[in-house]
Amino acid sequence: GSWIWRSICKLRPLARPMVVCEVGSGITASFWLDNWTSLGPLIDLVGERGPQVAGLSIDAVVADALTAEGWWLDRSRSRSPIISLLKECLPNAQEIMSSEVDDTYVWYPEPGIGTGTFSTRETWRALHPYPVEVAWHKAVWFSGRIPKHAFISWVAARDRMVTRDRLLRWGLTVPSACVLCVGNQENRQHLFFDCAYSNQVWGFFVSRLQLNPPRGFEEVLRWLVAPSRDNNVIMMIRLIFQAVVYLVWKERNKRIHSAVEKPPSALISEVQQIVRLRLDPLTRRQVVTPGQNSLLAAWFLFFDF
Repeated sequence: GSWIWRSICKLRPLARPMVVCEVGSGITASFWLDNWTSLGPLIDLVGERGPQVAGLSIDAVVADALTAEGWWLDRSRSRSPIISLLKECLPNAQEIMSSEVDDTYVWYPEPGIGTGTFSTRETWRALHPYPVEVAWHKAVWFSGRIPKHAFISWVAARDRMVTRDRLLRWGLTVPSACVLCVGNQENRQHLFFDCAYSNQVWGFFVSRLQLNPPRGFEEVLRWLVAPSRDNNVIMMIRLIFQAVVYLVWKERNKRIHSAVEKPPSALISEVQQIVRLRLDPLTRRQVVTPGQNSLLAAWFLFFDF
């Protein structure tokens, strides 16, 4: 009668499919209720009327459904869909009739996966499957990223930034115009990079690297998975992208809460400094083959500092 016990009992529908009965002699396994066929409990297939139509009690065990010749239904000429379905679902009767081992109950969180004994880890994974990897995963969570930049980029990729268009949809009374260009309505696509301010910053770097990214934010994320054949350029543009997103968002917030403003050129210089400093330790760990440029050497081919 306790709250904990009632809560546990509510989980029975989740646990039930994971308990599989491996039928031996069939004297213990419930014919209708246990999960002993490849299609699960038979009662779930035939419904509540199944036992009545088939002429077998709801309390029957598997052995009760057997005769000297096989399943009790084998000689039935009924055209009932339930009878036809049962005939197709039932396994070979001879194996059960000749078995002398007991019925056993095993734990399989997923069909064919597991050892048969209860495992907290396997059960957790079955109840909480890994989400499907999104197309832009490598553009955000790449090795060598700057953690705080990657986090803000991830928030932007999921379209969870608290932009003004979202605040308006929530019913808040706020200005709709972008604070960076004081032009169009602020939303994710405008900030990154339809806005004249942010586009100037982002455009500086892609033009220097001689790249031609798409305009849409979602398309840019997918493009960043493989923006170049040069691994050095790939690392640089990913770091640049995340730094620009981070600093543009930071500048946007500063303008809302204070009167201090930075021109695009200041953000460009800041991005260059941040990325160059990040490339230093990455270059030290880099294995460079003869004729190949290091990350820092590649950086100075495109940028002055």
